[in-house]
Amino acid sequence: MDAEEIAKKYSMRELRPIAKKYGIATRCVKKIDIVRAFPPEAIAELEGSKTSKMK
Repeated sequence: MDAEEIAKKYSMRELRPIAKKYGIATRCVKKIDIVRAFPPEAIAELEGSKTSKMK
C-alpha cells in the first residue's frame, strides 16, 4: 500500500501515537507527510493494529 492510500485509510487519531513513538512531528503537518516519514516497521505496525481491531 502506498502513502496516499494509507493517508486516506487512517485518521490522525490512529496515526498520531505511532508517529510519536517514532519521533515524527505531528503539529501543523498533513497526514500524507506523516505517512511518508514513517519507517517501514511503523507502517507494518499500523497495518497490524488495524487488522487486530477489526476481528
